[in-house]
Amino acid sequence: MHKRLWIIFGTLAAAVVLVVVLCVTFSIGKVEVNTTSDITLASDERSKIVELSGIKKGNNIFAVDEKIAVENIEVAMPTIKVISIERKFPNNVHIYVTRRTAVFSLRLDDGRYAILDRELKIIDINSVGDGALTQLSGITAEDAQVGKSLVDTGVLPTMIKGAEKCSFINGRFCAFFRKIDVGEENIVASTNTGVLIYLPISANVDDAVIGAYSYYANYTSNTGKTSGRIYLSKDGWDWENLS
Repeated sequence: MHKRLWIIFGTLAAAVVLVVVLCVTFSIGKVEVNTTSDITLASDERSKIVELSGIKKGNNIFAVDEKIAVENIEVAMPTIKVISIERKFPNNVHIYVTRRTAVFSLRLDDGRYAILDRELKIIDINSVGDGALTQLSGITAEDAQVGKSLVDTGVLPTMIKGAEKCSFINGRFCAFFRKIDVGEENIVASTNTGVLIYLPISANVDDAVIGAYSYYANYTSNTGKTSGRIYLSKDGWDWENLS
């Protein structure tokens, strides 16, 4: 009987020691903020990111909730995008971030303008629109809030992905697309060169962007690159003079 008790006590003691060792070994010792090479963060911004994440030194590394940490950071610091949060065992956590770039300007019902990045996240709301950005229309933005993404945007994100496959990302998107108007049957993309591109709304509107741009770049004349509209006919992509 005594021997059995000693075995039980020994097992419990070993378990307690193991738990203590694991807690000490995997107790967070360092939380580091890393950025992409194209941005620089001030020391106070880095400290704020760590604070907002809720990831504290001394906490167990397995208790880190990445989803909550990302949401806390991006809502409070809307121009920051968290790329990932990684555990570096045994006791370090790295938060990888970059800075969001303004791409779109959307006029709200109250007359103000929401400034959005390529993921349609609102990074600012102000009283004056930015003419250097791509203007959005035909999009509903109910309860628009800084740090939140547009909801119910339909095929627009897919259209953006298609444009990015053609290398129109961030500044290049704004430089080529002056306005994006989302209608019931088509997304009408107005280029800064003067051409209207009619993209039929469908699940694969990204492929339509690629096809339309390929036609614009390779098959239109100088006139076709500066006026008229490009649309999908029954025979394929075509150009029409609107004057």
